[in-house]
Amino acid sequence: MSKKMMLLALAVVSAAAFVVPAGASAAENHLTNITSFSGTVGSGTLTAQEEPVITCGDATNINHVTGTVSAGGTTGNISMDFTGCHTSVFGFTAKCRTSGSALDNTISTTGVFHLITTNLSKSAILITPAHTTVVCAGISNTTVTGNLIGTVTSPACGATSNSMTIKFEAAGATQTHKSYTGGTYNLTSQTEGGAIKEAGLSTTATVNSATAGTLDCT
Repeated sequence: MSKKMMLLALAVVSAAAFVVPAGASAAENHLTNITSFSGTVGSGTLTAQEEPVITCGDATNINHVTGTVSAGGTTGNISMDFTGCHTSVFGFTAKCRTSGSALDNTISTTGVFHLITTNLSKSAILITPAHTTVVCAGISNTTVTGNLIGTVTSPACGATSNSMTIKFEAAGATQTHKSYTGGTYNLTSQTEGGAIKEAGLSTTATVNSATAGTLDCT
């Protein structure tokens, strides 16, 4: 019984170090005049092959993201907190949390991001989350890792705005956008040392900045 982390990902940012995924060295976009941001992530689902779906966020449980943008505007730091996380096991609702979380239904993570252009010429964000262990109902540990690509639906390339919206799409465990510079990027989950399985995230995130910035696409 596998539980996956409700990652979200979202907006321009990364973990403490500047880590570039293999192959992620070309076709990077960048933001100008943005140094920090904060925002929300809508309710979403994460599905792994042959595993129960994890859902986070609803009208009373708001998912949050904060971060800073590094010099050059192509990467930065991110912190994501998801609430109301749960899954259904044999008809029962089981709460899911990050290992060590103070709350039994909160998942938190950090990760590395790059602003990119996908192989379909869409402006996007490539997120590489830190390895994150999720526990559901206190009975099963799942490690979520890998990469995640979300497309930027606004602003358009060259436009100036105080906000950015990013959409993550998946058909079940298969992410819609996985290709970049000839490589394949997707999330994976592994429960209790079992088989590594592909995972897909569906959600939308919106981040805001105190200053207006421009999305420059290459």
